[in-house]
Amino acid sequence: MSKRRVMAKAKVHGFSPWVDQVDAINQIMKDTGERNESALLRKLVDEALNARRKKSQSVPLTENSDHAGVRLKTIESLLMHLVGHADTSFRIHDVSVWRFYRTILAEAYANRRLSWESVVRPQLRAAGIDVNELERQFALAEARARDHAYGEAERIKQSQETAK
Repeated sequence: MSKRRVMAKAKVHGFSPWVDQVDAINQIMKDTGERNESALLRKLVDEALNARRKKSQSVPLTENSDHAGVRLKTIESLLMHLVGHADTSFRIHDVSVWRFYRTILAEAYANRRLSWESVVRPQLRAAGIDVNELERQFALAEARARDHAYGEAERIKQSQETAK
């Protein structure tokens, strides 16, 4: 069942083709076996008009076409690339923060030990406290400082969770 189109007899478009167009039309006629130039030119005009219509219409991203699939693949590839960069950046940041914390902890311990050795220990030794008791008191002071730091960290964590 073919759809018949009505020929417009009141309007005839005449034009003088370019030489390269004549050669192209002759080649198409030879390739397709078409014998009537007018019929071929009508088909070519239909193709050109359809192409122009499709070009002027915006193609939605969800359309099931080859172009949409390629676009989605490209977007997916770019997103995966960005995720990889973000992961690498996060790891670098994490390592930097860990080094920073490690340095702070090492300095804090060194300062505490230095203060203990140069200020507190001589005073306690002068008071007659033996070496084992001195070490026990240092460990006790260290444990109190650690408990205080853990308590502060927990308090900060709680305040951040309630702020969310």
